[in-house]
Formats: sequence, structure tokens, C-alpha cells
Amino acid sequence: MKKNNDFDFIKNEFEKENITAPYALNENLVINRIADVKQKKIRFYQKKSFKAVVSAAACIAVVVTALTAAKPYLVDDKAAIDVAPPAQEQLLNTFTSVEDIKSTVKKIENDKAAYAEKFGINGGGFINTDGAILNAETTVDITSATEGGRADSYSDTYRQVDAVDEGDIIKNDGEYIYYVSSYHNCIKIYETASGEGKLVSQIDDFRISDYGDNSEDEYIQDIYIYNDTLVVNTYKFEYSEDYSRAEELALVHLFDVSDVSEPKQINTLSQSGTYVSSRLIGNQLYFVSNDYIYSEECKSDDDYIPYICNGKNAEKTVIPFQDIAYGNNPDTASYLIVSAINIETGERSTDTKAIFGAGTDIYCNEDNMYITMGQWRWKRDIALLDSVQAIESKTQIVKVSLSENGIQFSATCEVAGDVNNQFSLDEKDGKLRVATTSYNENDERTNNLFVLDESLNKIGEITGFADNESIQAVRFVGDTAYVITYEQVDPLFIIDLSDPANPQIKGEVEITGFSSLLVPVDENTLLGIGYSTYQGEYGEVTDGVKLALFDISDHENPAVLDSYVLDDAYSEAQYNHHALVVNHDKGYYAIPYEVFNQNTYKSTNGALTFEISDSKIDVTNQFVIDGEETAIRCTYAEDNLYVFNYSGCANVFIVD
Repeated sequence: MKKNNDFDFIKNEFEKENITAPYALNENLVINRIADVKQKKIRFYQKKSFKAVVSAAACIAVVVTALTAAKPYLVDDKAAIDVAPPAQEQLLNTFTSVEDIKSTVKKIENDKAAYAEKFGINGGGFINTDGAILNAETTVDITSATEGGRADSYSDTYRQVDAVDEGDIIKNDGEYIYYVSSYHNCIKIYETASGEGKLVSQIDDFRISDYGDNSEDEYIQDIYIYNDTLVVNTYKFEYSEDYSRAEELALVHLFDVSDVSEPKQINTLSQSGTYVSSRLIGNQLYFVSNDYIYSEECKSDDDYIPYICNGKNAEKTVIPFQDIAYGNNPDTASYLIVSAINIETGERSTDTKAIFGAGTDIYCNEDNMYITMGQWRWKRDIALLDSVQAIESKTQIVKVSLSENGIQFSATCEVAGDVNNQFSLDEKDGKLRVATTSYNENDERTNNLFVLDESLNKIGEITGFADNESIQAVRFVGDTAYVITYEQVDPLFIIDLSDPANPQIKGEVEITGFSSLLVPVDENTLLGIGYSTYQGEYGEVTDGVKLALFDISDHENPAVLDSYVLDDAYSEAQYNHHALVVNHDKGYYAIPYEVFNQNTYKSTNGALTFEISDSKIDVTNQFVIDGEETAIRCTYAEDNLYVFNYSGCANVFIVD
């Protein structure tokens, strides 16, 4: 690994902003985290003054943008591995010995080093500081008091596929609200019966130590609630005896919350690597991590092999070679690890599987999980480049078949371009549809939509639309794809996929700003949640939260019905769909917001509720919570809307 001063620069930026970097911070760990960073090619900049943590992260992002050698580059342009899926067999190649793995890792590292030297690129790093420095504490604001038991009407996590639950920092079962306090790194449990948002109990097992030994610290990523079991997904650092080496470990903790006043831990299962994401289908939790391998840090053969632990203090068990797959020409020295855990029994449902590669975004339905990883390389000698856009980008896709009998890696492929997020993928009738942004022969951004068969072979495509723009939002509904791209305006493209071999753009409409989340309202109406923009001195500037309503009844002639802008505002719903609440019973939508006052440099936080009727967006309430700490989630039970900040303090409002 080539050493440089980038790591020192990152640490200095934290110190300038009076931010304490994590104790586990070291150069290898930072570089290890780079694979979790997705480059965004949006050319606008934020008008709002961000908190110190964002300022520091922005400096780091500049470093990461220039240091693409830390990402795997492409070594083969093969479109897909053509495999015919026999039942319950590992469908890709598998390793037979640790020597095979060692030689593969060494080849990848040598190729990467040669590539980096050729283009003069050094390694770099990224720090995830989300929620790490906020320190405001507010009190519960009680504005309603209604008696009752478990709510008949309460909100669930907004998800891509109805039958597939997604992990989030808030869960609501109608009787209790479970919330992850990012600042305190704990879980707070509130009751809903009284309507007061009373704190019932708190799970402090994961509290971060302030000083000294932090070898047991864990960092909560998201949670689920299944009947009386609370699922807590975390990660931690595993240190060598002399603290010279640290590895990340992804963990699943199961708590019995049948008595919420005294949650009891049932079991802990873990696997090597960085937590990527998970999905809950029925009682089955599918848990995904990335485990990066650096040969210079491997002290024994077992260090080259991913592992699992079946208990809090259980011994490590390496994953057998026959359960470690790889595709043609693997180019990432890491493993993508997938486990299935039965929440009712608290044990693994089947053997854990791994494949050479890494993942960032996950699309999952009841039958298959698709995991993506963006890859890019310079198109030609860097000395000739006049812009960082002169790169070639591709997305690796791994298909994981899910069934009661086990997990199987069934196919893998590469498609041109980068996906925006999980909504860029969708499966219908066994065919995967993928929307990407890539670069054309003129080094300009362009956009594509590919249709792949069950073996991930390409059967249809539409490429090269919306030049000089990039995809900001995608939503697939049946045989139709709705795609938002952005440069100066926000075009909505409607793409007909009824003939998978021949996708066709049927119509488009433009609106200023752009949407980053598309929400089907009904068969004729689409809601866009995103950003308002204006042209600043140095480029396009975002300056508020924008809601846009589209008429999609005529695919050849879509139209903008209405729009609404909350000026100088930010909402987590602009980039995280879990922050959106949809109340089907009362017919309203809710999102958390923060409005920044440019004159006082103070923030107002709360929740915005709105309804859609008669082709109009009707904002019904703009609730304000105590303090300046950012509101990041809201949820409802009966007539009460609960709004939460980073600390996990509940503010309760009545929604008539």
C-alpha cells in the first residue's frame, strides 16, 4: 500500500473543526472504508452553511474524488457470466485452497499498484462521521394526550418492495417506537398509548466510551422489529493484541422486548467485514457485509478467509472454500458476505456464503437480492486529461437467489455506468431492469437503461439519453420506468418496458430543480421530492426542498401539475427514502425538515405534512420542534405525529 500525506490532511481537517476523530482511526482502516463511498457527479453546490461535520466531510470528499486508485479498476469488459441455474447448487466458480485465494489477492494488488503508478494516483481515505458531533439535548414536547392501547393506524418504514422490510434507525409497531439515537449510540423505546411519547426504556449496550479503551465499542447502523424481537445491526473494530492491526466486524444483536421496560439480549451473530445493508423477509434476515483483504496485514492463512461467529463470545469459524465463489477476472481484493438469520430461533438458517467482490446498493424482492458495486478507470493517460470526467464507469451486479433451502450466488455481470441508488434496479417477470449514468466518447455524461435476463445476460437496452445530465431518481412501476435526470432543469422521462427487448422513451417533461425520490401516488400521478435550485456565480445552487407533482396518465405527454418549495431548507428525505412517511389512512405525507436562517445562522427544525388532492400539493402543517438539533425522522400512531432529532428526543404533534 502506497503511503502519502492524505491521511494526515484528513486528520488535520477534523482538528480544525474541533471534531474528535474515532479512536480506531488509522490509515489502513480509512482506506478500507473507501469502497463504501459512491462518487456523485452532481455539479451544483449547497447554498446553506452546514455544520462542522459536513465541512470536514466535504474536504475529505475532495480527496476521495481524486484518489480513484483505491477503487477497483476494470480488467475485463465481459458483459455477463452466462450460467444456467441448476437447483440449490453454487453456480459460480469456488476456491479450493487458501493458496488460490492468496495468489488471487496478490494479483489484484499488483495489478492495482501498477495501474496507480501508471496514472500517478495515490491512496486516500474517507471518514464516516454521520451524527458523531451533535451535542444538543432537548426535552420531550408534549402537545397531545389521548388514551388508548396499541394503535390501529401507525407508520411502517417506507420501502421499495412491500413484502421486504428495510433496516432503519426508527421502527414503529403501533404500541412502541424504537429509535436509534445517533448522538448517544443507543436505542430509545417510547410508548404511544398515551400520545405523550413517554420514554419507557433505553438500550445502552452500545454506548461509545469517551476515553481510554474502546475495544468493545460498537456503532449502531439500523434496526428491525419482528414480533417481540428487536434486531440491532452494528459494526465494531477487532484489534490485534498490540493494536497494530484492526479489522471491522459486522454484528446482528437480537433482543427480547416482550417486556420493553427490561429488554433482554437473546443472541449475537457476526461476520467479518463492513456492514453494507440487510433485508427482512418474513422471519428471515439477510445480512450483507464487505470484508477487504490486504496481504501485508495478513499474519496467517486464516486472515485471508472470511469468517463468522455464532455467539457473542464464540470462536471465529472460517467460511468453507466451497462456499466462497468468484466470477471471471475478479478485480477487488474483498469478499461480499451474505448470511441468512432466522429471527424466531435466533440462529443462522443456512450456511453463510461469500463471493469475491464488494457491494454498495441492494435491491431485493422475495426471491432474489441484487448487490451492486460501482467501478471506474481512466480512459487514457492521465497526463492528457482535461477533466476528471474522462473516465469509464461500470457497475458490477451480483445476483443472490433466496429460498428456504439456502443462499446461492446465481449470476454476476457488469453494465456500463453507475447506479444512483437501490431504486435504479427492479425485477419483473425474472428480468432485471437497471438504469445507469455513464460517459460517452466525448467524456460527457449520458444515461442508459438495460434489461437483463435471469442469468444477467443483456436482452434489451436504451442508451445515450439526456446527454450532459445524470440520473437523480428512478422508479419502476410495472412495465414503466420513470427516470429523473438533472443538469440545469429536471426532466422526467417515461420509458416503456412492455417489450423487454426494445425499451422506448415515450415522453418527457421538464421542471426547474430536480427530484431525488419518486413516489407513486396513484396510477396517474407521481410525486417528486428533491431540491429547488438557481443559477449561482459558480454553478447551480440548491436552496430548498422542492415537491413536484407529475401527471403520468398519458405516457407520451406527461405534465407538471403543481410544485411547492420550502426555501433555505433541507430534508433527509431528499436522499434517504426512509425519512418519508405515508399515512394512507388519513391521506397525508410527512417529511422532517431543517430551515437555516442565513441572517441569524440558526436553524428551525420540524416536520412538514402535506396532502395531494385535485392535482394540487396542499401543505397542511409545518410543525416546529424544540432546539436547533436537526430533525431526521418522523412517524405516526393514530392522530399523533412523532418527530425525532439526532439525540432521539420525541416531539409529539396532533395531525387533524
